[in-house]
Amino acid sequence: MRARIYPLAIGKVIKHTLSNLEREVAGLLIGKYLKKKDVLEIWDAVTGAQRASSGFVYLDENTIAAAADWVLRNRPGLYIVGWYHSHPGFSLFLSAIDIETQKRYQMMFPKAVALVVDPVDYARTRRLRDLKFKVFRINRKGKVVQVRTTIGIHRGKVLESTIQGMELVELKYLGAPRRVEEIEIYEESSLPPSLSSVIKKFKEKLARS
Repeated sequence: MRARIYPLAIGKVIKHTLSNLEREVAGLLIGKYLKKKDVLEIWDAVTGAQRASSGFVYLDENTIAAAADWVLRNRPGLYIVGWYHSHPGFSLFLSAIDIETQKRYQMMFPKAVALVVDPVDYARTRRLRDLKFKVFRINRKGKVVQVRTTIGIHRGKVLESTIQGMELVELKYLGAPRRVEEIEIYEESSLPPSLSSVIKKFKEKLARS
């Protein structure tokens, strides 16, 4: 599988990660999967209430549920295709906690991906060559693999995704009121409750759409 991310989506993700270089930030990726071409398209990004530290971030379950509901009602043909988060200053990979989070997203949508951004160098230079991001997923063997990713340049889709996303150009904060709670978490056992209820709700809505 390959991933194709459109300018609006990557622009909003980068803007969000640049907003805080002291701790991680996270959000959701919106797009669709083209089965015949085996390509995951990422059209947009949204975010919401989250808990974060310099090495951990967790999106509120209500944010994910609200995003799933909003996308199904307002973006026909699109759905949540993964999540993004930043690793400010410590490279691009999935930590042990990230892997468990990614597994939950792939339970919700098997083709889901994790986009990881390290914004520190780009924040300092503003040069595109210093813009660091990678896309990952968990393969059938349970191993983390990097997904080959390109920037979408199809004129029609760039225009369509931009027009659709203009109302979210400042990032839409879904779920609870905009909030970032700073926390310190060091043990994987400290992970928040599972997303089972959100996954169930999303699958039910997707089946009816």
